[in-house]
Amino acid sequence: MSKNQPNPYLLLGLLAIIWGSSFILMKEGLKFYSSYQIAAIRISFSGLALIPFVKWKNLNIKRNDLKFFVISGFLGSAIPAFLFPLAQTRISSSLAGAINGLTPLFALIVGVTFLGVRFSKLKAIGVVLGLTGAIFLIIGENIQFEFSHVMMAILATMCYGINVNIIKQKLDHYPPLLVAALPLAIISIAGFIVLGYLGLPVKTNNIQSIYSFGATLLLAIVGTSISLVMFNKLIQQTNTVFATSVTYLIPIVALFWGLFDNEQILVNHLIGLLFILGAIWIIRIDK
Repeated sequence: MSKNQPNPYLLLGLLAIIWGSSFILMKEGLKFYSSYQIAAIRISFSGLALIPFVKWKNLNIKRNDLKFFVISGFLGSAIPAFLFPLAQTRISSSLAGAINGLTPLFALIVGVTFLGVRFSKLKAIGVVLGLTGAIFLIIGENIQFEFSHVMMAILATMCYGINVNIIKQKLDHYPPLLVAALPLAIISIAGFIVLGYLGLPVKTNNIQSIYSFGATLLLAIVGTSISLVMFNKLIQQTNTVFATSVTYLIPIVALFWGLFDNEQILVNHLIGLLFILGAIWIIRIDK
């Protein structure tokens, strides 16, 4: 690893903390806004956040690559931004986080099937161990859900799985900042159109309104803009399966958030943690 390159495990840990907190932020946003408003706010402001940091006049983008930036914007941000809050109107944030753990599986399937990514037994074992760990994390939880809303969350993870392969295979030669900023700038146009239709009520005399708007804004800037730059860097530095293994850590972060609500940590949670750490290590050593 180059001295100028950030440690991949450090990036993985930071992303786990950020994205592991995103479902709680969505839950807070849903206390005042609709799922569509949350999604529109998220993609609108996340697009604006990175614009000042890109030297737009000096861009050198191949014409054939523009479509991949557009696809990345919709699959990696816009569509999941609408699907996850909508799913969380009927499923718990912990279940949504656990479903997010399917991302490495979809990333591997798409890469091997359509993009000629090398299949290895170690990667397959790592994916299975990670999924097993995610299952252990939700064992014993009193989770109520509707099948259609579970499918929305699964569809969102499928979008993520396709997107990480696009970034690795088609946009790997561009700077991580640009790979995050340009797709977000493109989809922010759609976000503002939706906001213009739905409206953006922020009532200064309503505490919940302020909390919900602040949580959604934090979700947009930190949970989307900044984290995508870090994630794209991680993909370029390692591989798609290792990068997406961050989704195995997300339920763990959610568990620690639960401690603040006096939720109990069970033995199965610790077993799940061991499975997940083992999965990440196995995936990482298979370069």
